[in-house]
Amino acid sequence: MANRFRRELGLVVAWLVFPLVPVILEDLYYQTCNLTLVGSGRAGPEPRDWSWLTWVIMLGPLLGYGFLAGATTDLPDDPATPRRGLRRLLARRSVWLAIGPWSGLVFWVGVYFGLMFLANLLPATSKLPVHLPESWKGTWIESTLWWVLGVFVVGTLSYGWLRPAWAALRRAARNGRWRTSLYRGLIMAMAFVGSLFGSFWAATACMRSYFFDPRLVPLVAVAVGLALMSGCGGTITYGELRRRELFHAMLVAWVLGLALMWRWWSRARGRPPAC
Repeated sequence: MANRFRRELGLVVAWLVFPLVPVILEDLYYQTCNLTLVGSGRAGPEPRDWSWLTWVIMLGPLLGYGFLAGATTDLPDDPATPRRGLRRLLARRSVWLAIGPWSGLVFWVGVYFGLMFLANLLPATSKLPVHLPESWKGTWIESTLWWVLGVFVVGTLSYGWLRPAWAALRRAARNGRWRTSLYRGLIMAMAFVGSLFGSFWAATACMRSYFFDPRLVPLVAVAVGLALMSGCGGTITYGELRRRELFHAMLVAWVLGLALMWRWWSRARGRPPAC
């Protein structure tokens, strides 16, 4: 009786907590990338202001989220080999979906706080900045190193979900569902991303007078706050403000909706229900 009660309580908590994890991580990723990585020039927190680099960075976790949702729907929760502790937790498909698309963000946040912790442990005399040799500055070596570093950071930050996606496909292959899992993952990724951005474009196109209002926002404090959040240094119009609010609301709704749908599909088709 006690085990059954704990199991039912765990399912209730999972239903309540699980959908919030991807929403929080995506919102953190969305705000962080707009503020620090691509928050310069005309780059802003809504697709009509994005540059090609912004598209590469922003699309990564969304594609991974859709792919993992489709690829893991019919997979069994239990791994092929028994595991315990952290390895067993990381082998659960719910963890792949809730954290996997933003595993790169989690990794870099951990690296940042780890370096900050180590820096506080080192004596003050050893806290010396690291610089490239003077002979490398302004040469092709410096350009190549920065290019390689940029590709590595963007690749691990935005496309770290390829690791859990590969694990999901390996599990599907062990169950004879590799092609089905891959197909569903690709279809779900395209449907999720396409519906999100397609709906945003349709809404802003149908109501152009509302979402492209050229009047400036009169409240200086609001304009400055939004400019700091988005990384934009200039003034903001009513249209830009409304487009940003619309896209942020749609982004949260789409992520939450897919999490709830995946939870329902997984519970209906899998036995026992996934946590």
